[in-house]
Parts: sequence; C-alpha cells; structure tokens
Amino acid sequence: MQNSRLWARLAFALILTLASLRAYRYPEYSTDGFSYMANAVAMSGASVQVIHDAVYRDAKAGIPETIFKHLTGDDPAEPLSERRSFRERAMDPYRFAEFLPCFAIRPVFNLLVYVLHFKLGVGLLRSIVILPVVSYWLMGWVAWIWMERYVGSAWASLLCASLLLLSPPVWELARSTTPDALSSLTVLLALFLLLEKRVMVPGMILLVASIYVRTDNALLVLIVLAFLYAAGFGLRMFEAGVLAALAVASVFIINHFAGDYGAKVLYYRSFVEAPVAVGEIVPKFGIAEYLTALKACLSAVLHGMYIPFLLMGVVGVMRRAPVAILGVATATTIYTGAHLVIFPNPETRFFGPFFVAMGLALMSTLVRGRSIPASEFELAGCGKIGL
Repeated sequence: MQNSRLWARLAFALILTLASLRAYRYPEYSTDGFSYMANAVAMSGASVQVIHDAVYRDAKAGIPETIFKHLTGDDPAEPLSERRSFRERAMDPYRFAEFLPCFAIRPVFNLLVYVLHFKLGVGLLRSIVILPVVSYWLMGWVAWIWMERYVGSAWASLLCASLLLLSPPVWELARSTTPDALSSLTVLLALFLLLEKRVMVPGMILLVASIYVRTDNALLVLIVLAFLYAAGFGLRMFEAGVLAALAVASVFIINHFAGDYGAKVLYYRSFVEAPVAVGEIVPKFGIAEYLTALKACLSAVLHGMYIPFLLMGVVGVMRRAPVAILGVATATTIYTGAHLVIFPNPETRFFGPFFVAMGLALMSTLVRGRSIPASEFELAGCGKIGL
C-alpha cells in the first residue's frame, strides 16, 4: 500500500513538473507583465527612463519577435486603439509610466519580482514567468493533498488530480505572466486550512493576505467569512465583522498608496478601449457600456469552460460532498458569479479557485462511489449545517 502511494506521488510529481516546464517554456506574455516588471524596478528608486529601458530591453531580448511586435503596437490585426496604446508605451517612457499605478495594486507580486531580480539575480522577464509556474506547481500539491483525503486509491488520486490540473483553465494559470496563479495558490491554501484542517488563525491570515496579491479577493474574503459564520465554524459575529472591515480597508489602503485611478478608468480601459494616456483621460463608462460588456461576458461564459465545470460541482454537491468541499465550492461559485456581474470580464485566469473547487467537489465523491453519511456533515460541537 505504501509503495503504491509512493509510486503514485512520484508519477504525479513527474506529470506536474512536466506541465510546469511546458508552461515555463511557452508563457503567455502581455503588456500587463511589462507593468509588473516596471513596478518592481520602480521599487529600486529608478527613474522613469531607466524603468522603461530596463523593461523593454529585457522583453525584446527574451520574447519571440512576432509576439514582441504585437506587444509594442506593430500588429495590424489588433484594434487601432490597442495598437496606438501599445506603441506609445513602447516609445514614450512617461506614457508607459502612467500605467504603473494600475498594476501597483498587486503589491505582493511586484515585491516578489523585485526580490527575484534585484536580490537573486533573475532576469526581469524570467521573474514574471517563474512566479506563476512555481505557484501552479505548488497549487497542484495543495489540490493533490486535498483530493487524496477523499479519494480512496492513490492511483485514482493521481488520475483525478492530473486531469484537473491539466485542464485548460487551470493549466493556463501557469502560462499567464500575472499574479493570478499566485492568487489561486494563496486562496486555495487558505481555504484548505480553514475548511479542511480547521486551522483558523493561519488560514485567516493567509486569506486576508490574498487581498495583497489581488484586491479582487476582498470579495471572496467577505463570502468566506459569511460561510464560516453561518456554517458554525466557531467564528463569532464580532470577529467576522472585524475581519470584513480589515478586508475592505485593505483595498482602500492598497489603492491609495498605489495611486490607482479609480474604478471608472479600470472599466473604460477594460471594456471600451486601451487609452494612450491613462492618467489624463476623462473616461466615459455608463450603463450602456456596462450592458454591452455584460452581454459579451455572458456569451463567453456560455460558450466557455464555466458551465461544464459548474455542472461538475453540482454533481458533487448532489452526491453530498464533504462539508469542507461544499464550503470551498459554495464560496468560489458565489464569488465567480458576483465577480462576473460586477466586473464582466470572462477571462478564466481570475477564477482558478473556482475551477479547482468544482473538480474537487466532483472527484471527492465520484471515485469513492458512495454518498457521504449525514453524520459527516456535522461539525464537532457546532451542530449541523442546513443544506
């Protein structure tokens, strides 16, 4: 039995490592990544010109020519506003610097890029590639450990975890040169500690810290706090209120010190057009623009990976998934739905915890081939959760 489990873990380590190496070799570069690189250089006290030169010199040396041309506005296939914006940022250091506050709101990711580059000697471009890949690799082990608690066979765990981690919306996290893989890792580990291990203090610290990876996670923190209180995990109303206030305050603190331009500019550059001078525009974004963006988002959701994964989660819940899995599935589903309505961008990279949670919900009951007894829904000393 022990030998079988050891071989299964070694096989999983090989599969996960090969998937990570593939993502490392073929990352998905973006101008967002350029801004994270720039914020890291800015932490060293460099001038605008030095920041610009460092970013584009490293990018030109490391990115394939056709992709680099696209990211510097030399791609006729892209919309005119995007080409103009990319071109101006590549040519004018001060136009480029105007975008930095939009990405300074991810302080943990920027700090890690700074540490990798200035303290450990890793190239700027390599830093924004390595961080998502390592985050994905570690997230894979969190998913494996969580799944192994419910899947009886080590080889079945290997198959289930591999299928989940190689699925497009999860594996793509490793390729994205953004904080999204790190955010998913932080959130999933926090939820594992809170819901599965019932280790409240470290889990809550990690969950609140996830806001400093992505400020969007503040919404998830509020949802998780509500679930923990309602489900009887021992979280008192006063404690939940203090933590909720801390989560909301964290967003305002991050935005203030980052110099963020506000929600209207974010919506305008996300759903209307890419501006040339983001710090100087007077954005026009009203109900008509929001409804147009929401319609496009709903269409992408219906034709994308969301519905199949949601159905996986529904099957798991119907088969009475364990309470910890039910908690992570509920919280991430509500978060994903609310996020898509509030900010109708259907990119799957924002929702890594949702896709992993749906897979966990199905696989935690599918392989065992039985329903979880009602007694397993009872939390020690806390009564039963109403379903």
